[in-house]
Amino acid sequence: MKVKDIEGVMRSKFPDAPLHMDESGLTGALWSMAVPISGIRDAAGAFDAAGFFLESITALDFEDTFELVYHFNCYEPMSRVVVRVLCGHGQVPPSICDIYRGAVWLEREVHDFFGIEFSGNPDMRPLLLPEDADYHPLRKTFGKVGAYHKREVIYG
Repeated sequence: MKVKDIEGVMRSKFPDAPLHMDESGLTGALWSMAVPISGIRDAAGAFDAAGFFLESITALDFEDTFELVYHFNCYEPMSRVVVRVLCGHGQVPPSICDIYRGAVWLEREVHDFFGIEFSGNPDMRPLLLPEDADYHPLRKTFGKVGAYHKREVIYG
């Protein structure tokens, strides 16, 4: 996979998705794009077919929504891609663990810390928290947090 081909991979599946390039490398990723919650499986499948590996899955908690953040990469300099998916509180995004087997653990970690369930993940048991934990420590509603804002307040 050549770096110049990354844009083609993303545009082929999501021609209307906002796509941003950061040639400076300050963000740690060359490309960033947003896809709808229904499109994460298509995006993951396209990156898998193009030879990318899944680096990480995490989330951000905003007052009005979650934002799932997927990092894909390949063994080519400057090829890291960030895929962002808005996921409303109470929404259940589809799992990508049948595309990337390592996603089982990453989705379990997101579930532990944010309380986001993934449909199709065969093992949503707590990964790091105690079995009887009824809290999600990275949610802004956990403890006392004074910076709980809507997504548009943060990003504009």
